[in-house]
Amino acid sequence: MTPKKRMIYLALASAILAATALACGTGYQTSSKILGNSGEVRVKMKDPSGTNSTSVEIYEDWSWETISTTATLSLETGRCQATLSGDDGNVLILEAAAGNPAKATGILVTDSFGEIDLETDCPGGQNFDLLIAFSR
Repeated sequence: MTPKKRMIYLALASAILAATALACGTGYQTSSKILGNSGEVRVKMKDPSGTNSTSVEIYEDWSWETISTTATLSLETGRCQATLSGDDGNVLILEAAAGNPAKATGILVTDSFGEIDLETDCPGGQNFDLLIAFSR
């Protein structure tokens, strides 16, 4: 096995472990819809308290694709900052509080797995709901 393949398998295993750990502690759920060259991914966390980091799959066949993104974040209680980042270094930052949703638009590039990164910092946040609408 080549070193590059080993690194890909190691990164995949790490991502799966991170997603599993996040799901166990926070009630993490994702759902997605793809319609041609556009779609949406919804990320929900019942208890996102503290800081979390994970990857969000846009579409596994869209490696290194440029996507136009509109993200909307809402919470039932507390406050939260969510940062979406693409493989190109572009970042979308959303800062929401209960009753005050946040919205951000921009261009992101998926990684080799068709994913973007999501980091959250949610002190006291409950019922995190992030909708990522995209098109390529």
